[in-house]
Amino acid sequence: MSSTQQALFVKEIGKPMVLGTREIPSPKEGQVLIKVHAAQLLPHDTYGRDTGLFFGEHLPYILGTNIAGTITALGPNVTTYSVGDQIFGLGFPLAPSPDETGLQQYAILKTINVAKLPPGFSFDQIVTFPVNATTSYAALFSEKGFGFPTPSDSPQKSLSTEAILVIGGGSSVGKLAIQLAKMAGVGQILAVASSSGAEELLSIGATHIIDRHLSPSEITSQINKILGEDNLTKIYDCVSWDYTFPLSLLSHTNPSVLLTLHPADDAEKLVKEQGRQNIRVQFILGTSDFLQPLTEGFWKQLPGWVESGKLRVGGFRVIEGLEKTDEIENALDAYRDGSKVTPVVVHP
Repeated sequence: MSSTQQALFVKEIGKPMVLGTREIPSPKEGQVLIKVHAAQLLPHDTYGRDTGLFFGEHLPYILGTNIAGTITALGPNVTTYSVGDQIFGLGFPLAPSPDETGLQQYAILKTINVAKLPPGFSFDQIVTFPVNATTSYAALFSEKGFGFPTPSDSPQKSLSTEAILVIGGGSSVGKLAIQLAKMAGVGQILAVASSSGAEELLSIGATHIIDRHLSPSEITSQINKILGEDNLTKIYDCVSWDYTFPLSLLSHTNPSVLLTLHPADDAEKLVKEQGRQNIRVQFILGTSDFLQPLTEGFWKQLPGWVESGKLRVGGFRVIEGLEKTDEIENALDAYRDGSKVTPVVVHP
């Protein structure tokens, strides 16, 4: 095996990526080296390229946090996996070095962040899960999120009286939240999403779909008809940057939680300005550190949930080869421009 590999680099923030070469990294304790067969692009990859999110101080850097491939080398004392195992897992774009990212031919993964492919699933299918599943699992089940009992727990009480609103229910991360909430037994799962996707969302567990094209007052009215006025206490917002409207939907009297997937400083400022002491705001990160202490159990169960169909594979398209830089750039641009996006999987 050569000591170098092809990789696609962000060399300047806000500029197109550049194809180049770098050394193939060596795995350390608790790590494996994989031949990357598939890496999925996500919105945060666009923000990374355009704003330096996560890695702006460590250029040149490499995008791609959803990664799947075949193990080619083990770090010291790794006994849970073997060379030749087919795995998928979560990269780490916060590291100073881009060893744990996907748009390169070989990558490092931490064994705490990976699992073997479930039988009958391809690298392309399974690579769509790591970040979004980790994120929505943290939102629903970590103490920083809603703190629901996990699907593997024996809950002390039923969640049938609980209600959540998923804003952006038609997004990949929103769909996973709906499916996980159904697995946990949440009674009412409301989703703000395009009505064109209502049939799919209802089939995976949503109990009510509210058309995202309605006016704010119409959305509010529909929520009140379903839950009653001042009864919504849990919102998982997968898409917003302005949190004025989501905050207006939450109860003014009951303890409430707004979970965001974008930095929540503005939401926290609004809560203080409005005197809404009953509301807790939390920015959710799709990382294993954020998910702790649930990380180990999550990765043990994730392949089984996919294999059983409890978590469904979403749609995607494939780009063959890192040399198709323009196609990869266009896929990132679609997230920036707010276009309707079919998730992209790259074969490095």
